[in-house]
Amino acid sequence: MPKAPFILLVNPWITDFAAHDLWAKPMGLLLLGTLLRDGGCGVALLDCLDRHDPFSNSSPEVAPGRDRAYGTGKYPKTVIQKPAVYADVPRRYHRYGIHTESFIRLALALPKPDLIWVTSHMTYWYPGVFETIRRLRELFPDTPVWLGGIYATLCRGHAEALSGAHLVARRLDDLPARIEAATGFRPNNGPSWSLSRLSLSPALDLLSRIDYAPVLTGLGCPYRCPYCASSILQPLSVKRSAEAVLHEIVHWRRDHGVSDFAFYDDALLLNADQTLKPALERLVMEGLDVRFHTPNALHVRALTRAWCDLLFAAGFRTIRLGLETTRRDRQKEWGGKVEPEMFLQGVENLRKAGFSSGDIGAYLMAGLPGQTVQEVRESIELVHAAGAQPFISQYSPVPGTALWKEACRVSPFDLASEPLAHNNTFLACRREDFTLDDLESLKACALEARRRHQSRFGTAPSSELPVEARSPKLAT
Repeated sequence: MPKAPFILLVNPWITDFAAHDLWAKPMGLLLLGTLLRDGGCGVALLDCLDRHDPFSNSSPEVAPGRDRAYGTGKYPKTVIQKPAVYADVPRRYHRYGIHTESFIRLALALPKPDLIWVTSHMTYWYPGVFETIRRLRELFPDTPVWLGGIYATLCRGHAEALSGAHLVARRLDDLPARIEAATGFRPNNGPSWSLSRLSLSPALDLLSRIDYAPVLTGLGCPYRCPYCASSILQPLSVKRSAEAVLHEIVHWRRDHGVSDFAFYDDALLLNADQTLKPALERLVMEGLDVRFHTPNALHVRALTRAWCDLLFAAGFRTIRLGLETTRRDRQKEWGGKVEPEMFLQGVENLRKAGFSSGDIGAYLMAGLPGQTVQEVRESIELVHAAGAQPFISQYSPVPGTALWKEACRVSPFDLASEPLAHNNTFLACRREDFTLDDLESLKACALEARRRHQSRFGTAPSSELPVEARSPKLAT
C-alpha cells in the first residue's frame, strides 16, 4: 500500500490597507484538514496570519499583533509598496501576518510535504496569495502547490494565469482522485468529499493557539442578494443536527477552555428550530459559561421575542444585524429581506431580552451602483435612533453576482481584469456624487453615531468592523 502523504495546508498573507482578526479563521481550510486526516493523510498548517508568532512580534520591521476583546485582535503588519492602482488612496499598504523569515523557518521545520494546499480569501488580497505561493515553490521546488478558496473560485482565470499554482482546484469532491494521481495514495474516507458532511468539524488543533472557535450549524442561504457571492461559494443548503452543534461547543469549552464562539452561518436563525434552538436550550440548562458572536449578521425577520430571550440566556454577546438600507425601494431591489418596521421591532425585542445598545450593531451598505450618500446618512440616523450601532459595509464588486455586470458598467476601472479594484476601501463604483471623500464622511458619521451611544446609553463605542472581516466563507 502506498505511503500516506504529508500535506501542508497554508493560510496566506493578507495585503491591504486594513485587516483585523475579527473572528476570521480559514474555516474551509480547517475542514479540509479534518477530511485529510480522516482519510489517513498527515497534515500540518502553516498560518501566515498567526497573531502570536514570537519572531514576528519581536521584529523591528513588524508592527506586532495585539489581543482585543473576545479573542479578536490585530495582525502583525509590515509596510509594503502600494500597487499603482491604489495611487490615489491616501493610506499605507501592508502585508498582514508573520515575518517572511519566520515563514521560512516554520516551513523548513516541517517534514518535506508531498503536496501543498494554499487557500485564498478576498479577491483583492491576491498579492499575498501570490507571494505565499512563490516562496513555497522556492522552498519546495519539487512539491505540487494547489490553490483553492474564495479568490480562486471567483477569479479562476486570473488565478490560473498568474498565481503560480500548479493547480487551481475546481471542486472539493474530486480531490481524493487528484491526491491519488499526485501522490499515489487515495484517502480512504469515501469516494468523494463534501463540506456538507454533517459530522464534519474543523481541525482547530492545527492552529498554534485557539483564541476562539468558529462554529457552523449549516451551509447555504435562501436569499440571493445581488451583491453577495454566498450562493456561488455554497450552493448547497444543509443543516447540522442539534447534537452535533452542541457536542462541538461543549468539546471546545470543556476540553480546551475556549470561551468565545463565532457563528459562520449565512442564515443562522432561519429554519433553525430543530438545529440551533435545541442546542442553545441544552446549553442554557447545563449552565455552560460561553460567549457567542455573530459577525456574519442575523436576519432581522427571525428576531422574535422568544428567539431574542434564548440568545441572551445562551450567552450571545456580539449581535450584528443585516439591515443594508432603510430605503424601501432599495430593500426590494436587494432582495426584500427586511423592512424598517421589522428592524425596529427586532431591536426592541433584543433590548427587552437584555441586550445593551453596545451589543447590537447593524450593517449598512455603502457605495453600490445607484446608491446615494443621503440614503446612507438617513439609514445611519435611523439605526442610531433605534438604539443600535451603525456599521458601514463598504461595497466590494464580486464576480458572478447579479450586480457584477452593472458594477463593471458604471465603474471607471477595469474590474474584470484587475481584482485589486474590487477593494472596498478603493470604492470601485465611485462617481462625482459618491466619492472617496463621501465614503470617508459616511464612516465618520457612523463612528460619531456610535460615540453618541456612549453618552446616551453608557456603552463604549464599538470599533469599525470591516465587511471583509465578517465574511469568513467556506471555500477551501
